Amino acid sequence: MTQFIFFSSPWLLPAVMLVVLGLSIELPYRFARSLVSHALVKDDAWNTTHAGLLTLAAFIVGLSFAQASARFDGRRALVVNEANAIGTTWLRADQLQATAARRFRRILTDYTAARLEAYKSLGDPVLVRNAIAQSVRDQAALWSIASSALRAHQNNLGLSLLMQTLNDTIDVSTEQRQALRGHVPTATVVLMLALVTLGTLATGLRFARDASRPAILSAIFVVASVVVISMVIDYDRPQTGLVTVDLNPIRLQLQSMQQSP
Repeated sequence: MTQFIFFSSPWLLPAVMLVVLGLSIELPYRFARSLVSHALVKDDAWNTTHAGLLTLAAFIVGLSFAQASARFDGRRALVVNEANAIGTTWLRADQLQATAARRFRRILTDYTAARLEAYKSLGDPVLVRNAIAQSVRDQAALWSIASSALRAHQNNLGLSLLMQTLNDTIDVSTEQRQALRGHVPTATVVLMLALVTLGTLATGLRFARDASRPAILSAIFVVASVVVISMVIDYDRPQTGLVTVDLNPIRLQLQSMQQSP
């Protein structure tokens, strides 16, 4: 279910929900009219149940949207933090000797390119694994250069600051990797889909009881529900949905490093 919700085509789930919600209104109206009209249930009970289901659906949709939006904002902030950490590390490489600084910056440039590729390739697990493996090797090489220089000059404040920013660069990459893997709990999304479907089914039964089904309003209700559900889920598809995290901070940082003499 997780694969279907978060990693399939961004158009697949909306298409399925459009069909399911449409049938949830249409089938009760067409085939349960006589059954519902003779049910020994007062209108107040029908209205209370209908309103309750729609309220629960609205609540869980709002909760899911808040979670997805917060995760999206967190991933976006981490991209900026990573770009800033890489930029600061690049500048503080001046504390190394000339030969070590050139090698350090060459590896850091390759590392930034690998990180950007990891973000851009989230839809392809093989490319993501390769990019992450490359970035891990680059991290080890960068740490080796900086730590060797600091051991040789233990009282050098500039090298200590370089180690600090390099550590920040490595830490934020780990945080970003975890943020890209996580998502709103699948159980919450399934509950949201189930409640929205039940609310739509109750609407169809209400139309059947009244022997009247406004087609245009029904279509608007179904489409609006599908759009809202799609937005909630799309916000939690890091780089594989229609709404993606802006990678310009890292892309611009990489361009600046590549153009530096």
